[in-house]
Amino acid sequence: MQQSLTKDKDKIRGRSHCMEVANLNSFLTFGYFLDYKSPYRQYIDFSHVDKSLYAHLPEEELIKIGSRLFKKAIVKQFDPSSINVVSLSGGLDSRALLAGLLECTEVRNIHTYTYGTPGTMDYEIGNSIAKKTGTRHERFPLTKIQYNFGELLATSKRMEHQTILFHTPPVSMVDLLYRGAFIWTGVVIDVFFGRHTHLAKAASIDEAKENSIRENVYTRSAKLTNVENSQYFQLIDYDHTSDSVLLKEHIIDLINRQLKFVAPAVLLKGSKYKALFTDKELTQFSLNIDNRYLENQTLYKKILLNSFPKLFRYGTKTNRGLPLSANRVHLKVHNFRQRIGQGLRHVLPLTANPYTNFLDFNKGIRCRYDLQKIIYTNIMDLKDRGFVDWIDIPQIWHRHMHKIANHADALIALTSLEIHLKAGKTL
Repeated sequence: MQQSLTKDKDKIRGRSHCMEVANLNSFLTFGYFLDYKSPYRQYIDFSHVDKSLYAHLPEEELIKIGSRLFKKAIVKQFDPSSINVVSLSGGLDSRALLAGLLECTEVRNIHTYTYGTPGTMDYEIGNSIAKKTGTRHERFPLTKIQYNFGELLATSKRMEHQTILFHTPPVSMVDLLYRGAFIWTGVVIDVFFGRHTHLAKAASIDEAKENSIRENVYTRSAKLTNVENSQYFQLIDYDHTSDSVLLKEHIIDLINRQLKFVAPAVLLKGSKYKALFTDKELTQFSLNIDNRYLENQTLYKKILLNSFPKLFRYGTKTNRGLPLSANRVHLKVHNFRQRIGQGLRHVLPLTANPYTNFLDFNKGIRCRYDLQKIIYTNIMDLKDRGFVDWIDIPQIWHRHMHKIANHADALIALTSLEIHLKAGKTL
């Protein structure tokens, strides 16, 4: 009897150790820890999905309903006595939030800011929309703002040591400018309406998990993991409530990547936010519409065009710099020009890639002392810990700095892990 109990305990300890190793690897692979329990899980409710609810309605009616619910969600959260701030990018959600707020209050009562690399769509379009509307706007060019260890350490604590660092705005500057304000964000709501088109659609849960793993790898330039994909399966949260009518990959995306990777990096502890994904009427509508409307955000784009035609007559990053109303011919010609420009940038890399998010970290790590110092110091400290002794960290650094390969994703993941550990993360 005693021997049987001992064997059972050994098995439990063995399973626990395997899950700990898989969880560590999940950060190095996906950019976040899979075991995280999000405080926002309550806002994603699959228990009342009913695809028959809108099945009989024409698309025009669905657009009207979606438009009404989108505007209603903003009105319900709007507080005229508070300072309202929108982080403007080149995408859809921040512009839609700004447009909705402009229907609630005068433009002088709205603050906006944009951060990123000058010359990129996120930065230039965000600044352009602020100028066109006349908001009280601030620019944060990441090419001129120095990264420092102290702020990264503080940011780690505010995101609960959960996800990749370096992808947030300059937090201390935002805090200084907008302390006590509500920051409006479209985080997660775009995915409810199908931002991610899942090319592979699984019949089984395990197959869906495998598909989701392949779709969501953050570190692609180097293999940092020493576990098989199947070892992540137990850590991937799933909800069976409506998986007979919802795409399984969609369910996994919402309650894993969105709540464990995206939300912690955007909804930092210590700041106040207004987020539309907390509005159950709007999210329930997105879950009840036919799945075909989620492909390429078909219905969502039409809802935004219908709701805010004035602001969406301008180009968006989502549509490669063109307005959402651009026809296919115009889009094909534009895409052709974009490909020519991309080819020229490889030969004469003098201008920023317009699709760069945040900063060109491959170039930045090689050229900027602030990034070099933070990253090299921390990856070497991580190496000395012996936690990831299967990774040749010096070799990754050498290959990157000598332009043998672009390893910014791997270096950022390793650095973020070490800073999280220094900030109090336990494994």
